[in-house]
Amino acid sequence: MYRKLIKILSNYIKVTLSDNTITSLQRKLIDVNIFIKIEDLIAIISLTTIFIFIVTTVICILFNVNMLYSMLSFTIPVLVAFYLYYKNERRLESIEVDLPDYLRQLSALIKVGFGLESAFNELSTTINNSLNDEIKRALLETSFGRPFDEAFMDIAYKNNSDNLKHTFQIIVHNRESGGDLSEVLDAMADDLTDTLMLKKERKAGVMMSVMFLLISSIIATPFALGMIRLYSEFIGQIGRENPLATAIPTASMGYVVIQAILVCILLGIVMYSDGKKGIKYIIMVLPLSLLVYYCSQILFKGILGV
Repeated sequence: MYRKLIKILSNYIKVTLSDNTITSLQRKLIDVNIFIKIEDLIAIISLTTIFIFIVTTVICILFNVNMLYSMLSFTIPVLVAFYLYYKNERRLESIEVDLPDYLRQLSALIKVGFGLESAFNELSTTINNSLNDEIKRALLETSFGRPFDEAFMDIAYKNNSDNLKHTFQIIVHNRESGGDLSEVLDAMADDLTDTLMLKKERKAGVMMSVMFLLISSIIATPFALGMIRLYSEFIGQIGRENPLATAIPTASMGYVVIQAILVCILLGIVMYSDGKKGIKYIIMVLPLSLLVYYCSQILFKGILGV
């Protein structure tokens, strides 16, 4: 029955989403070595989330627990999306790390007499990494008649990498003008190596600040606010009125959400000098902050017997 539900929902998703969206998402899955139809994956995640939500709702009703805890099941799609995003970012990072050595090997083959496309073909049979997977795909497209410059520039645009874009623009331009490509490739490889070293030094320099921000947003603040909310409920149960008791749950949760968003923006400023780039961390920081917020209450409810 579960398989039938997946199939029905998968067909609905396939009809609902546009062909371009499905193709783009499917390509991203393949890039991170997940070989499953995107519509099937969305269907499985959706059904699993609904099933866990129903089970946790029943448990909350039976044990008279706050229904908000059942809403934590909806963090599953967010966590899956973050995992896929993380895998894609790691893949892009590995491509940029491998790029300088690849250019040096390409330059060496050109120096011994290989043409540009012949050198690419030769390297595609001897190297096994994410960058070479992209190169092999571009070479396959050129064998079916796609222009060389379009196939290789598509690698840069698809991976949203300035380094790849700059590299392939120079290669395409040099191929058309007929200059000495080997020296250009060596120079680019040296520049990219220096750039990567600077990035590593910058990351190492700000890592303590990043860890402090993450610990504050994900652990310290949600834990403390969860305890404050629980304490207010405990005071109310022993007969002492608290005029702020009704406002504390909303205020504390709102503070957790606002702090998570602000911390993500700060992470973007600290790591990339651009607050907008930190917004992507919200899909990780916000669910984890809320999870700690609610789990801290569950933990101390058991301890205090509230």
